[in-house]
Amino acid sequence: MTTEVSIKSNPTIAKFFDLGQRLFSLFLANALPAVTGGAVLGVSVSKAAALAGFMAVIQVVQKLAAASTDGELTTEEIAEAFGKPAKKK
Repeated sequence: MTTEVSIKSNPTIAKFFDLGQRLFSLFLANALPAVTGGAVLGVSVSKAAALAGFMAVIQVVQKLAAASTDGELTTEEIAEAFGKPAKKK
C-alpha cells in the first residue's frame, strides 16, 4: 500500500529558484558571445566571459534591489528587471 505525500509549494522558495534560474540564463546569454569576442581580440576567454556575464547579472540585481525597497518583490517587478514589459491591465 502506498501513500501519497502532498507537498505544498512555498511561493518564496519558488520565486527564489525562478530568480536563480533566470540569472544563470542571463549570465550564459551574455557570456557566450563574449567568448567569441575575447578569442578574436586575444583577451582571455574566461575573463571576457566572466566580465560580460557578471556585468549583465549585476545590472539586473541592481534593478531588483531598487524594486524591492518596499520589502515586497512582485512578479511584475521581476519581469521588468529582466527587460520584459509589465502586462497592461
